[in-house]
Amino acid sequence: MKKIFSYILLSLIIISCSLKKNEIVYKQNEIKKVLDNLSTEEINIVNDFLETELKMERYKIYNKLEIVLIEEANFSIANLNAYEYAYKDFHRNATPSADNNERLGWILDTTQINQLKIKNKNELKYHWKNSDIKNYKVTIMKDKTLRDLIKSGEYINLPEKLILHITKPLIIDEKNALVSFSLNNSHFGTTINRYTALMKKNNGKWKIEFSYSDGMMD
Repeated sequence: MKKIFSYILLSLIIISCSLKKNEIVYKQNEIKKVLDNLSTEEINIVNDFLETELKMERYKIYNKLEIVLIEEANFSIANLNAYEYAYKDFHRNATPSADNNERLGWILDTTQINQLKIKNKNELKYHWKNSDIKNYKVTIMKDKTLRDLIKSGEYINLPEKLILHITKPLIIDEKNALVSFSLNNSHFGTTINRYTALMKKNNGKWKIEFSYSDGMMD
């Protein structure tokens, strides 16, 4: 009888450990899904932004160049940091009325900025995939690969390219979002354009409404 009880107890322990292991694997897979996929709205924001930005006149001289998208997206909170810098810089010497704030693009005050920072402090890093970009053909490149090419000087011998960095979008609410990007020329190391955009949703499309500088020198 004692042996039977011991056998049953051992079996229960094994089953319990097995269930616990399966639970851990399941949770890991759930985390992996978050890492591997953006929401449909986040993808729409990025594609609507690029569709508007890259059709501007300034890019016509580059329209035959390959676009290289750096795989590692910066955290969405980087968008908020850029907005915060521009907000504080503007309000250092100006105090627009509450009525003018939205007209000037200041839709978040200091309290709201801090609330969003807390909300997004544990966000997971995202890696871009070709399938994320709908209207442009891009080549995905790891940041380390680019840095190694620059360090070795090999990039000089390669065809001229556009190097695109873009952040994971920060959705503020159902009609407002922030996204940051920079576009560089691979041969000359010059920044063609860089800013953080406030995107507003109107009739199902996200439009660039305002832009903010992060204060970094090109």
